[in-house]
This record gives sequence, C-alpha cells and structure tokens, in this order.
Amino acid sequence: MGKAMKLGPIQPKSILMLLTNAYDPDPRVRQEALSLIGMGWRVHLLAWDRDRKSPAAEVMEGVEVERIHLTSRHGRGSTQIFFYMVLYLRLIWRGWRARFDVVHSHDFDTLPIGFLLAKVKRKPIVYDSHESFMDMLQGSIHPWLRRVLMRVEDCLIRHVDLLITVGEKLRLTFETRGARRTAVVGNWKSLKEYERTEEQNQEFREKLGIPRGAIVITCITQLLRNRMIEELVEAARPFPDVYIILAGKGALEAQARKWSQEDKRIIFPGFIHASAVASYTCASDAIYCGFDPDNPNARYAAPNKLFEALAAGRPLISPDIGEIGDLIRRADCGVVLPDCSVASVRGAVEAMRDAGKRAVWTQNSRKLGRTEMNWAKGQEVLGREYARFLGPAEKSPTDPARGELSAAGGMD
Repeated sequence: MGKAMKLGPIQPKSILMLLTNAYDPDPRVRQEALSLIGMGWRVHLLAWDRDRKSPAAEVMEGVEVERIHLTSRHGRGSTQIFFYMVLYLRLIWRGWRARFDVVHSHDFDTLPIGFLLAKVKRKPIVYDSHESFMDMLQGSIHPWLRRVLMRVEDCLIRHVDLLITVGEKLRLTFETRGARRTAVVGNWKSLKEYERTEEQNQEFREKLGIPRGAIVITCITQLLRNRMIEELVEAARPFPDVYIILAGKGALEAQARKWSQEDKRIIFPGFIHASAVASYTCASDAIYCGFDPDNPNARYAAPNKLFEALAAGRPLISPDIGEIGDLIRRADCGVVLPDCSVASVRGAVEAMRDAGKRAVWTQNSRKLGRTEMNWAKGQEVLGREYARFLGPAEKSPTDPARGELSAAGGMD
C-alpha cells in the first residue's frame, strides 16, 4: 500500500470586513474583529486610507489589514461619489481575489460592494450599521442624492443575511424598513480593560499634572463643533477645582491645543490610541458626551463614550438625546442636559462637584456596566449569529483561555 497522504492544517473560516476609514484602529471594528478571531475565525479587513499614512498591508493583533490608498478628504459633499466609484472598483478587485466565507460590511458606504461580492461568490452578507448613516448625511449632500441612497439602503437591507446595529431604537427602525434578521451589538466594552485601582488612577492623574482633590471631566471624541466642546470649556472656567481632559482630532484640534496652552486646567494630549482610552476614562470623575440635539442622528445616539463610562463606572454628562439620555435617566448615573448651552453644562459641572451626588451616580454607573452593558454580551451575540454561517466557533466567546481583548476603548 502506498504512503498515506499528509493533510495540511485546516484553514479557519474567513470573514472579509469592509471599512471606509484607515483602521487606526476603529474601536468598534477592532473589538468585533478581535472577538471573532478569538473564537477561532480569520478576519481580513479591506480599509480605505484617505490620508495614505498607514502601511498598505499589516497584521494588527491578528487582524489582517489591507489598505487602499486613495487620497481624498471628508466633507466633500456630493462630489465624494466620484471617489467612491474609484474605491468601489478597487474593493471589487481585491475582494474578488480574497478567500472568504462571510462578508461583513461596516456602515452603508461599504454595503453595495459587500452585497455584490457576497452574491457573486454566494456567501452570506452581514450589514453592520454603526449609526443612522442617512441621517448623518443630511445637510452634507444634495437632498436628491440622499433620497436615492435611502432607497438603495431600503432595498439592500431586505436581502442581507444579518443586520447588526448599536442600539434597540435603531434596530427597530431597520426592522420597520424591511430587515429580516436583526441583532443589537452595542459599543459595549470589556470590563477587564477598565480594571484600575485608585492608586493607579491617582498615579495617572499626577503624570498629567492634576492635583489631588481636583474634579476631572473627560471628553475623548472627534473634535468637531457639533460635539459642544467649546461649551464645556467655557462652563468649567469659574471652578478652580475642575480640570478638563480633551482628546481627539478634528476641526477644533488647534483650538484645543491653544486652550491647553492658556489654561493649565485644560489638558490636551492630542489624538490617543484606543489602548489608552481606558486609562483616561478610569482616571476621570465624569465623562462628557456633547452632541448637537438638532442633528437627525441624535435620536439614536448610543456613543462609545457611554459604554466606556459604564465599564469604568463613571457618571455621565449628556444632552437629552437617543439612547444615552434615556439610559442616564433610567439608571440615575449622571446628568441629562436640557440643552448644550454653556449655562446648562455649567449646571452639570457644578452638580459633579457635589461629592454625595457624584458617589451615587458612580455607583449606579458601575452597577449598570457590570450587570447589563459590557462586551461579554456583544461576544455572545456575535458568536451565536456567526455560528449560523460558519458552524460552531472553535472557542466559546466566554472561553477564559481565549482571554479578553488586549486593549479596548476608542474614539466615537
């Protein structure tokens, strides 16, 4: 008899993710990708690097990242469609050459190509809606183009194999528009990443030059005017014991740097990596989530900052919008603003200076983060839904041998 043929190692099932940012890394995408890899599957990510600043290909914590270098900028409005046409051609070419068992499209702008690749290769398609994309576009593109894109999304969501999104309000909206199978995978965080002792938090504050006894309010976000950052800075000025940490990048970056140079109570570390967010959050006394209530997307708001605060057990300051406003009110874990005026924000800052109130809000935030809203639930949902397409995971989402994510957190 001849020799038995040796078989090579069995290749894990592969997930092709599509993303229109450079993955530096995007916190939600990273958290999902690392969890799926931890369950024994492979993740290959095609990302659009508009600034051409990141490597064309690299492996980041096991995520196989392939970037398309196509120069563009945000805020082009309707003319951005021409850049998307070029991007889509490149995505089709690279996606066609890739081996995958499921396509995972992050946000609507990758959905048409993900849907095409999935149908041509006869694979399942997952639509991951990070926000109400059509509401986000309002005012930035021509109304007729937005209506066309809305009809395209209405058509495609009726045929995707799974639609996952960040909150229950948005999930129900997609369901009424025809989505067949939906699930909520919130921007929940890994509790393990937010474990800090008081000594560690104090040491971190001292490195930032924050004196003992100060009240620290942190805002890590895209530095845009609609995040009501200027209102926070102005609101904190009368209180000598209140320090503000601003971090991120965007249109107000130069202004934030100027504030920090003029006032030692404004700390601006610039853009911070996702792995550093937990340290800043845990070292804070409260988390600020400013958002323009007039933005159509506000009605669904469930930002990263909400779940980072819950994981760290920190109270929140937020306008009365979306799921974040409802949750703060229900759990009594912070201050819901009637608006984002300087006067309203100042009232919330003053309330945070009350040690008794702050202790109650802190306790309630910690309780909610540990009982309902943390990444263990997100892993459970992902594992259950992906098992429908790929068969049972090699490891359970809660398998302690796999461990928790190595560095959670991120920008919203």
